[in-house]
Amino acid sequence: MPRVFVRPVFVAASLLLPLCAMAFTTATTRALNVRAGPGTSFRVVTVLPARTQLRVNSCMPGWRWCDIAARRHQGWVDSRYLQHSVRGRVPIVNDRRRPPGPSQPTPWPQRPSG
Repeated sequence: MPRVFVRPVFVAASLLLPLCAMAFTTATTRALNVRAGPGTSFRVVTVLPARTQLRVNSCMPGWRWCDIAARRHQGWVDSRYLQHSVRGRVPIVNDRRRPPGPSQPTPWPQRPSG
């Protein structure tokens, strides 16, 4: 009976392995802004010191802006300031609708007219 249970668990684990292996670990080459979205128009979430270890999850087409996780923070960094090239090592994300919420400028509240 245990053999029947082991097979489905092994198959499920082997399918999940490639998802975990897609992340790429590297470090910053200098102090680096982590932004809420892929570009300088997005707000700065935090600044990582030089030589901070981080995990690159995915990048935008062209490999310039990459989605990362470091310490307790997640956001986007310019890949030119990472120790190792991410080109060909992480998946490309084609969704430019990033991210909803606080990274987008919010208009000032309008006073009621009248």
